[in-house]
Amino acid sequence: MRANLILSAALLAALPAAASEVVGYYPGWKHESFPVSSVDAGRLTMALYAFVDLCWDGKHGNPEPSVNDVAPCQDARNGALAWRDEAADGANLRALVALKKDHPQFKVVISVGGWNWSNRFSNVAASAPARADFISSTLAAMQRYGLDGVDLDWEYPGEAGVPCVAGEVCARPEDRHNFIVLARELRAAFDQAGKRDGRHYSITIAAGANGNYVGDGAWVKELARSLDWINIMAYDYHMPWEKRTGHHAALYADAKDPVTASGFYASRSVQRYLDAGVARDKLVLGVPFYGYGWKGCAAGPDGDGQYQLCEGGVTDGVNGGNSYGYGQVLARAAGYRRYWNAAARVPYLYSAVERVWITYEDPESLREKTGYIRQQGLRGAMFWELSADSDGKLLRTLWEGMHR
Repeated sequence: MRANLILSAALLAALPAAASEVVGYYPGWKHESFPVSSVDAGRLTMALYAFVDLCWDGKHGNPEPSVNDVAPCQDARNGALAWRDEAADGANLRALVALKKDHPQFKVVISVGGWNWSNRFSNVAASAPARADFISSTLAAMQRYGLDGVDLDWEYPGEAGVPCVAGEVCARPEDRHNFIVLARELRAAFDQAGKRDGRHYSITIAAGANGNYVGDGAWVKELARSLDWINIMAYDYHMPWEKRTGHHAALYADAKDPVTASGFYASRSVQRYLDAGVARDKLVLGVPFYGYGWKGCAAGPDGDGQYQLCEGGVTDGVNGGNSYGYGQVLARAAGYRRYWNAAARVPYLYSAVERVWITYEDPESLREKTGYIRQQGLRGAMFWELSADSDGKLLRTLWEGMHR
């Protein structure tokens, strides 16, 4: 009997851990069109409130012309949190936290940075006083609003990808080391606060999916020691600034994709982190609740516009851009034909009449990804972002897939 119990325990240990996290970003600036009352907290384990900024020299925001949203800080200390609209953000956070009463699995954290607001991370991480003020400011916000932790969305340490105005420093060679130090100090402070409060405060990051971000992997492995988990942004592999169409969130490689050898697909991104030595239960796979469109696309030999030359990105997407929320994709789908890439495990739309090609995520591709997450024993799934899924169809699919 004892031998059977030991064998059963060994078999259970060999199985992948049950995936459980379903993590979604809530875009605070969309609170009027998508109020907190629209959030389905029963199908989320965590909402990441996007975004909170960092103060530097009394200002926050990004002066780079494509962003141009500089404003005075509420707290002028270098590294202190800075709010887009403190009153509105505070009301949104309190409303999100109130949802926890009926949904005990639901947690609320603030996400710091994001693409436009990653321009101060390098300065803050490089300065011991600024790191200390960031940590104290974050702890104060968590106490004030009853939050469960913080998400660090630094895009990207050591890389000048973020919009950066001439004359400012937005990236340094030391960024990765400094990020490790920041996370380590934050973890120590959170653990101390958690011991005092009798609870656990989480630290997560939004991380790049490509090889440049992971590098040799050593820094990511060390960083992960201080984190609850890493949200891998496994999307935007192809975008409409490219001349040819391509899938922006492929799960697996497609030999027909001209850049598949570069590893621009989700399963390869996950493997990079595993190869770096990051534990499976510290990896959360990011999925998009949005898509991209190209215009002026040739039909190509298969008549579906896939991997074909185009004239550029569409201009009727979100804010007149080239991206579509899932609700917008559904609204357009009636005039398009849906195709399925069996290799990449993703859908796409094409209209030979309009010559428009759209890459996106749908319930079928999400089921493929949740199956992959469970099979790999990953921590769960993250998505950008809640308001794009207007009827909740994608979130329902994600939740059901994670909790079979």
